Formats: sequence, structure tokens, C-alpha cells
Amino acid sequence: MAIAQTTTIFFSAIAIMLFSSSIVAHTSGDVDGKPKAADFVTEACKNATANYDKEIHLTEKFCVSTLRSDKRSEKAKDLRDLALIGVDILKARVIAANGKVQKMLHKAKTGTSMARRLTFCKLDYDVTVSITNVCTALLKDFRGPNGGDNDGPASFMLPQCVEQANTLSGYCGHGLMDLPGLQALFNENLDMSMLAHLNMALLEPYRDDD
Repeated sequence: MAIAQTTTIFFSAIAIMLFSSSIVAHTSGDVDGKPKAADFVTEACKNATANYDKEIHLTEKFCVSTLRSDKRSEKAKDLRDLALIGVDILKARVIAANGKVQKMLHKAKTGTSMARRLTFCKLDYDVTVSITNVCTALLKDFRGPNGGDNDGPASFMLPQCVEQANTLSGYCGHGLMDLPGLQALFNENLDMSMLAHLNMALLEPYRDDD
């Protein structure tokens, strides 16, 4: 009788240990042997920011918080998926900034330095939105490193596209530096530039992937 009780206790203890181990494995980030999306985002951001231009101060924290603000990051499978999110976020910010600029233009006196530079920003923003649309199309149509007419765009076209988006929005930002009353818009341009740098960092591995 004592042996039977001991055996029951022994196997019960093993069952509890196995159950506890399965809980730990599940919460540590593995689902069916695959890392959770949150872990993928963290790892992708760690790699993307580690070797990026240090003068830009692109941080892993900024990368992770930006991408996780979009629920699609939970299902992201590769850097292309994450870049699609980043480009969409950048586009939304540019559209919002463009709306603010249009309101300022209505109030600005025609022919003034303020009106000219705001007009320049509006043109920059319009083109930047168009470029983000092109980038989104390229990212969605990308099929692999050996892209072509039948397979989609070549890899190097992806980082080049998002780089162009950053260049244009940057012109507007420089034009606002010495104008009073536009500090908020200037800061917003800095934020948008950082988003563009994030996309450039995420897609950097594709630059030499051909």
C-alpha cells in the first residue's frame, strides 16, 4: 500500500513538472517551436539598429515601439513585412503634416517667406506620399533576391525607394529651421525623418541581396 502511494506521488510530481515546463516554454516565446512575433520584432530591431549610422541615433526602443503600434507586426514573417508597416506609418504621418501645412498656407500672407516655404513643404509632402505608394507596391510585389520582370522588383530597389522618401521630406525640414512659429512642424519633420531611417535600416540587408 505504501509503495502504491509513493508511486502515485512520484508520477504526480513528474506530471506537475512537465506541465510547468510546458507553461514556461509557451510563455518564453515559442509557439509550436517557432518564436513569437514579438520576439521577431525585437530581434529585427536589434539587428537593424546595431550597425546603422550612429549619428542618426536610431534606437532599438524606437524601432520596437513603432512597429508594435501596428497589430500587423504580430504576424510579420520577415523584414519586408515590417517595412510595409513602417512605410504605412510614415505615409500617415506625412499626410497628417500635409494637412497642417495646408491650413497654415490659408493663413499665410501671399508672397512672404512663410508662404513660399510652406508651399515647398506641401510639394515635398505630396511627392513623398507618392513615393511611399511606390515603395508599398514594390514591397508587396517583391518575390525574392533575383527579381525581374516576371518575379517582381530587384532587392536593391526596396532600400533605394524608402531612402528617396527620406530625402524629400528632409528638404522641407531644412527650410523651416529659421522661421519663427514653425518649430512644431520642424520637430514633426525630424520625427518623420526618423521613421524613414527606420525603414532604411530594416531594408538595408536587401541592398546587397542580389
